[in-house]
Amino acid sequence: MHLIIDYETMSHKSWDGAAIDLAALKFDWDRFSSDDPYSFRELLSETKRFKFDVKDQVTSGFGKVDPAAIEFWQKQDTKVRNKIKPSGDDISINEFGKEFLSYMGNTEVDRWWSRSNMFDPVILERMLDASGVKQQAFKFTKHWLVRDTRTWIDAKFGFTENNGFVPVQDEQYWNSVFEQHNSSHDVVADVMRLQAIDRAESDLEPVNR
Repeated sequence: MHLIIDYETMSHKSWDGAAIDLAALKFDWDRFSSDDPYSFRELLSETKRFKFDVKDQVTSGFGKVDPAAIEFWQKQDTKVRNKIKPSGDDISINEFGKEFLSYMGNTEVDRWWSRSNMFDPVILERMLDASGVKQQAFKFTKHWLVRDTRTWIDAKFGFTENNGFVPVQDEQYWNSVFEQHNSSHDVVADVMRLQAIDRAESDLEPVNR
């Protein structure tokens, strides 16, 4: 089993920025080349989103808010801005540690992925450490098992292809459903890209949606 993560944040600094949310998705690489490959909707339904209390991070000293990040989010569509608004369901760092362990359960992770190994894995390690579960979570987040989807895709195409390419046949459908800066959509998109390349290398038909 593989794991992929993606954070949305209130700062571009992985070492002291506040996090808005984290999307995590467990997936089976063997499904890629099977007769039952993943669809966008299936993966989205299996994605776990952790929404964080930004104020709690700031007051506790865990994370800071960057004015440039606020300006960035203010320029996004209303739908995107609504997803990052504070709510009564936002969780603290301490609550996150327990919820992350619960989500992972007894999963054996072959690899875990992010789109930038200098960013998301750093924040995750900080959060797990701050919540007191770093040692327990290490079986899922061993540093030698983390991989970067962007680099993997770039290498497959000899750095000649956009690593954010549309990974399904129905491009119109993709453009109508995929939401930029939505952490849940971002992890699903990269899994779909990994699958698209794997199927192409196996001379298999691409997934339609």
